[in-house]
Amino acid sequence: MRQSGFPITLTTDFGYRDEYVGVMKGVILSINKGIPIVDLVHDVSPQNIRQAAKIIWNNHKYFPDGSVHVGIVDPSVGSSRRILAIQHDTHCFIGPDNGIFTPLLLSKNPLEIFSVENAKLFLKRVSNTFHGRDIIAPVAARLASGMAIAQVGPKVKKESCILVSLKEPVLQPNGVAGEVTSIDHFGNVRTNITKSYLNRIVMNDTPCITIKNYSIDFANGSYSSMPDNIPTALVNSSGELEISIKNGNAGKKLQVSRGERVFVRGHLPECISPDKLFPIQDPSRSSN
Repeated sequence: MRQSGFPITLTTDFGYRDEYVGVMKGVILSINKGIPIVDLVHDVSPQNIRQAAKIIWNNHKYFPDGSVHVGIVDPSVGSSRRILAIQHDTHCFIGPDNGIFTPLLLSKNPLEIFSVENAKLFLKRVSNTFHGRDIIAPVAARLASGMAIAQVGPKVKKESCILVSLKEPVLQPNGVAGEVTSIDHFGNVRTNITKSYLNRIVMNDTPCITIKNYSIDFANGSYSSMPDNIPTALVNSSGELEISIKNGNAGKKLQVSRGERVFVRGHLPECISPDKLFPIQDPSRSSN
C-alpha cells in the first residue's frame, strides 16, 4: 500500500555525475514510496557551506507545511561532528552541525534542536564517508512520514550549534561594499548585497556599481529591459544585487569568480550618522 508523506527537499554539493543523489532518493523511497522529493540544488560549490546555508534559508518558505529540508555539504563527514534535526515552525531541517543552518539558528524564531543519535533509524551498515545515504536519508524519510522529531535523539541547546560567518556587506559613508557569492547557470553574478542594504543609501551617480574595472548601472525593470551585451544590475527574486547580461554570460564577460569585491556608490541619508556603521544585521537573513 502506498503511503503518503510530506515533501523532502535536497540541497547538496554532490552534483549529478555520480550516484550519490540517486541512492539517497532510493533510501527515502524504500521507506515510504509516497514521499515527494524535490531536488533544490545539487551543484553547490564543493564544500561551500555558506552557499548551501543561503539557498536553504531563502527557499524553504516556498514549500508546504510539514516539509523536511535536507542540507548536505559536509567536508567533515566521518568525524565527531553531530547531525542536527531542527523543528522551525511547521518545517524540519536535517544536516550536519557545521554551519549549514546558520541563518536558521540566527533567526529570532523559536526552534527545537535535536542531535540525531537514534541508530535504530539508520541503515544497518553506516559508512564513514556517506552519512547522507546511511543516516540523513532514512531519518528524513521517517520525519516526512510523520515521525515525531524528538525520536531522533536528545535535545540540544542552540548555543552549542556551529555557526559560520555569512560575510555580510559593510555599509560605509560612501556606499556599500560586498562581494560575489556565486555565478548561476546563466552566468548571472550574484552578490551578498541585498535590497535591505541598498535601501539604506541614496544613489545619485550613474553608473553606481563597481566590480573589477567595470562601472555598471541598474536596469529599469527586469531582464527584458536590459540593453543587449552590456552588464547591468538588478535586484533578483531572492532580493540580492545581481549583475547580468541580456542573452549573455556576465560571469565570463566580467571574468569574475566567487569572492570578487563589489561596491555600490551612494551616500547615507542625513538621518543616519556615520558613527553607526556596521555591518548591519540584514532582516532578510535573520527572520522570515
